[in-house]
This record gives sequence, C-alpha cells and structure tokens, in this order.
Amino acid sequence: MTINKSRTALSLIITVLCICYTTRTLAQGYIDENFLDNIETNARFMLAEQPQAFSSNAIPAKWNNESAVVIGFSRNVLFDRKSSGGFFSRREHSLYFFEKTHFKIRLNDNNAVNAFSEIYFRYGSKEDGFIARITKPGDTAVNINLQNAVGVEDGTDIPEYFKSYFDQVARSNYQYYKVPVSNLEPGDILEYVTTTKSKLDVTASGYIEFSPNYEICNKGYPVMFNEIAIETDEKSFFKSLSLNGAPVFKKENSTEGFFRYVFTDKDRDTEKDVNFISPFLQYPLVKFQVIYSNRDDVKGALVGVKGEVKTGFTKEELARKAWEDYEMVGDQPFTDGYVTMQMVVNQCWAELVKLGAKDLGEQQYIDMVYYLLRNKVVFMRDYLTDKKFAFLFGSLLYQRDIKSELIISISNNIGRLDQVLFEQEIRYVIKAGNRLYFNATDYSNPGELEERLLSNEAYIINKPAKKNGVPEIKPFTLPGTTAGDNTAEYTINAELSADMKKLQVSRTSSYKGIQKARNTVSALKYIPYMFDDYKSYGGEDPTEKMKPKQVDEYNNTVKTVKDEYKAKKPEYVKESLEGEFSQPVNDVKFTLLTDGRTQKKSTLSFREEFNLSDLIRKAGKKYLINLVGLTGSQLQIKKEERNRKFDIDVRSPKTYTWNIQFKIPAGYTAEGLTELNKKVENETGSFTCTAKEENGTVMISVVKCYKAKNIPAAKWNDMLAFIDAAYNNTFKYILLKPKQ
Repeated sequence: MTINKSRTALSLIITVLCICYTTRTLAQGYIDENFLDNIETNARFMLAEQPQAFSSNAIPAKWNNESAVVIGFSRNVLFDRKSSGGFFSRREHSLYFFEKTHFKIRLNDNNAVNAFSEIYFRYGSKEDGFIARITKPGDTAVNINLQNAVGVEDGTDIPEYFKSYFDQVARSNYQYYKVPVSNLEPGDILEYVTTTKSKLDVTASGYIEFSPNYEICNKGYPVMFNEIAIETDEKSFFKSLSLNGAPVFKKENSTEGFFRYVFTDKDRDTEKDVNFISPFLQYPLVKFQVIYSNRDDVKGALVGVKGEVKTGFTKEELARKAWEDYEMVGDQPFTDGYVTMQMVVNQCWAELVKLGAKDLGEQQYIDMVYYLLRNKVVFMRDYLTDKKFAFLFGSLLYQRDIKSELIISISNNIGRLDQVLFEQEIRYVIKAGNRLYFNATDYSNPGELEERLLSNEAYIINKPAKKNGVPEIKPFTLPGTTAGDNTAEYTINAELSADMKKLQVSRTSSYKGIQKARNTVSALKYIPYMFDDYKSYGGEDPTEKMKPKQVDEYNNTVKTVKDEYKAKKPEYVKESLEGEFSQPVNDVKFTLLTDGRTQKKSTLSFREEFNLSDLIRKAGKKYLINLVGLTGSQLQIKKEERNRKFDIDVRSPKTYTWNIQFKIPAGYTAEGLTELNKKVENETGSFTCTAKEENGTVMISVVKCYKAKNIPAAKWNDMLAFIDAAYNNTFKYILLKPKQ
C-alpha cells in the first residue's frame, strides 16, 4: 500500500480491492516438452554419483511396521565461487547458487502411497535437472514420466521433501511443478534427484540475509540418513544452533577462501508425542542461516565472523542489534515504493491533529493511534513487522510527549531469548504506562495479548548513554493469562425436524481473550468489516470529499464486494461445520452479532443455524439422539501416544463451555440423562457434564478446562483423565420413547 495525500478515497479503495480480494495464480499449463529431455540429462550425473547412504533399498526390521521409511534425504547448497567472488563488481550484479537434492523413501502402506501420489519439482533454468523413479521389489528402477507435469499456483504449500531452501528466489523467478505418480504400491521405493540454479539480483544491495531455516530432525517417517551441506565463499557468514540433542553443523576442511559446513543425522525415529508439543522447543532441531555481505563492517548485524559457525549472541549484542534496527526503521520503506516509515509517521500525525487528537486525554489518544494504525493494516496485503509497528506507534506517542519503552522478546514457540540467532526472531512490544501494545492485526484491540508472547522472558531496552554503546537492559516478564481469561462459550438450541430425521440446530458462539484471537480469522472471513473500520478512530467517511460520480463508483464497488461475500459466506461456514462435525451439514445460515474489534464490544459473537442428520438413530418407534455430539470433535489420544516423553505445552490455558437445550418432541419422553453426568478434575484441567430435564426440555452443560500452559510429562495421566472423558462422552445418546 502506498501513502499519498493526492489519492482519492475511491482510487485507494479500488487499489485495496485489487490487492486484498484477488488471487494471483500461475498458469496451469503443462511443462514445455522441449525441456523434458534436458531436465533428465542435467540430473543424471547425480544418480551416477550414488552416495553410500542411497545404495541400498533395505530398511531396518524395527521399522517394518512404519507407514514409510526415508532411506536418504540429502541437500547440498553451493554458492558459486566464480560468480559470487565478483558479484558486487561493476560487471556482475547477480549472485548464483546451486541446490542439489537426493531423496529416497520406501513406502510400506497405502497411506504412504497416497501421500506420495503427487511429487513436486522446481524448474526455471536450462541448467535445472530432475529425475524421479520407482523401484518395485526385485525390479530395476523405472523413471516417472514428466509429460503430465503442471505448474502449481503461487502460494501452494509445497511438501517439505520437495521444497527448495531458497523459496524467496524460487517464488519470484521460478515455478514449481507437480506430476502424478501412477502404479505406486506398498513396497515400492520412490527416489528423486534434482539440481537447480538460482539467480539473485543484488544490484542495489551489498548485504543479503537469506531466510532462516529450521530443520527438525524428527519427521513424519523414520529417517535412516539426513544430510545438509552448505558451501560458501569468503563473503559469507554462517550461523547455526543445534538444540534438544540435535547434531551440529561441522566445518569441514575447506579450500582457500571457501567454506563447507555439514549437518548429518542418522537413524532418527519418529516421535510419538504429537499433541501439546512445540516442535522447535522439544524435538531435536538445528537452525541455520547464510548471510552474504561485501562489507567488512556490518554494523549491528547478528552475523558473527566470516568463515566460522556462529552459535549465539550475548544479551548485550542482542539489545544493541535490536536498538540499532529500531532507530533505522524511519528510513525504511513502508511497504513497496518510495514512502518511508518516517513519512508515514508525519502523515499519521497530521491526520490525528486534524481529528482533534491534541485535545484528547492521554489514554484516548493512545487508543486512537492504535486504531489508526490498525486501519492502515486492514488495507495492506501483509501485516507490518513487529519492529515497524513499534516504530510507528512509539513515534506517534512521542508526538504527544507520551513516554514509552521498547520491549524485545522471542515467540514462545521458537525458543528462549538466549537462543535468538536471527534478527527475524526478535519480537518488539511497546510499553506505555502499565499497558503493553502488541503488533496490530485486522482484528486486534489496544492492549490485547498475543498467545506466542504469553509469560515470556523479555528485556526493556533504552537508548545507549553513549554513541555505539550498549542500550540499558532491564529484565521484564510479559504477562500471562488464566483459563478464565480465554473462553469459548457455545449456547446451543436443538430440536428434531417434523419428519424426525434431522437435528435442527441454532448455535451462538462467543469468544474472549486468546480464544477470540484463535477464532476471529475464520469467523470474519467474508465479512466486509474493512469498509467501516475508519469509525474505530473517528476518521472521515471515505466518501466525505468525493464528487457525486465518485461516490456512485465507490458505492458500486463496495456493493459488489459485499454481494460476493454474502454469497460465499454460507458455503464457507458449511465447509467449516462439516469439518467440525465430520458429517454433511445442510440449511446453513450465519449471523454476526459482534465482531470483537472494539474495546466496548470486545467479545466475538455469532450465530450459526444448520441441520445435522448423523446424530440421530431410529430403533423401531424409539430414537437415539447424540446431543453431546453437538460439542463437536473432541481430541482422541491414540494408543501409541499414551506414554508421554515430553512435557506438555497447551499454548494457553483456556475454558470451553457448551450449554445445550433440546426440546423433547410432543408425545415422547427422554431417558438416559443420568448416564451423561460426569466429572473429572485435577490440577491439569477438568471435564464436567451435567444433564437434566426441565419443562419438556433436556438441558446439558459441558465444561472442558485446560488450567495451565505448561504441564510436566509426569502429569500426563491426569490430563488423559479429563481428555478421555470429553472424548468418550461424545458417543453417548439419550433415548426418546413414545409415551404410553
């Protein structure tokens, strides 16, 4: 989005609509047949250079019952020394790097066969190569025909085993393709090799940070051999940190001016703990990043020393980097284009002054600033980074001489502050008085907490006393929440249809705290809240200064979007409900009650009306009704997950409440209510179900509560007690019997 005073509101809204409500897709055409032979030729050398780890098709007997076993997974990234050695010279303005991948997997059952029924590859250069082949038991390998390969849409989630490390380059200049794999059966070996050449234009930059990578050792299948090799020249920095018992990157013997770092992991089983897990915190993990620079002095960068593996930074280094980055935000572009962050600050201040912000009380002004910035965010393709939002927010508070402090932390699903390795991991928060202000989303209100920062260790940092000095650092703990702060409450009214074949349901859902944040995106999808968002900060109606013709054009554009949303919303809700209840859903209606986007009405609330048929069973003249099934799918802990290894991470304490009222049909009585009553409670959580009949209505109250965010693994059986109770309860029925 570009800020420009001369643009009319009409042109802005049209631009916004083009940005926000259309999807750019790539052509779904088949790959050019002229390149198919070339692709195989370029990759053939990799099969000829078969490493020892890929030479056998045998797997250990201990994994015979696994769905699949990865025999080998190897990735090698080479930054070309010839081109990179002079890529900042007058003649060379591009950095080239080559990525080679070798993958081999044995598929043991139909689930694995289905998972690999399509494979993906990247193609975009005449030097690129790809070969995929299948080896059936006792047979020789047969190459997969690539003639049916088609380009995939931009933004498609590429499975891990086929994804390039450098997608930011791939997505801008290259394309992924997918190809179906026919005749794939349990017992087959699927193998592919690929080599890609990527080009990055570095004309305007002498410093490049490639996206950080997080390699979790445990994958969906056991892995016999997993290797990553990074080869760079003397213009590089390499950072890596191994956590939770993962192998480390080792620096191998290198030629002059060229460095090779290798990570090798072998005989890695799957982890059975898959619920209430934060993989980055608990599974063996290695994270790494490559940084290129043609400057010897990289001010403030978290880079370390060229040619060496940097594994961490002191809190002083971290604070200095965060503060220097924060100070430099003003000169950075707001989004794309020539508008800087400081220009946005100036324009926002002028807008606030015009709206009378100078005369507001301090807290009113702070809230107004937050909602003004949220309004900017609403009409952007992407959210602002924490750092940019903190700069805008803090700078606008400064305009009114309102003191604020800068807080830095790290997401609690990534690691601890002393494990920060990348600047992208640093989170920024503004503290004004006793209140904290987190980065704005389309839906957030001032002071609302963010789940990934709950109870985090943090630092308050202030401007250094001396130039290039270390900022003042004060330890700080971000606030947490309780189960009572984060609630999801469902009021459900149900009755049988006239033909006794469907359950007619009206459900009102209300969310507060972190539960609201978790559910708002789906609840407000296809809700045109953006058109009235200016009211949140007392802004002008977009049509205020338009000419009559422009007003008509604007209103027609808005009506078109609203009509489209109105048509799409029921289908989206229907799809969501069918996923929740795992059965067909009919006659869907949706009514938004409060969107939760204001402080006065901060609860998200909406009503859904729909029909279900799979919760009813007919037995002669009697009917069995699964009313507690209206709580939706409950978590099932499988047999292999019942012995716990890792501590439990619930992410946030929370409470779910379902109040169900069912009108008993005339001429019938309800039995079996006593069997529904259940109560399990301990220090980890609770589950309670109470049922009774009152004035011809069955009334059921179900409450499920997770009392704490983090729970020791030793308490797993306590958690299982209430989790199992909630799951088992969904299979209980009441009986409707005709009156005598």
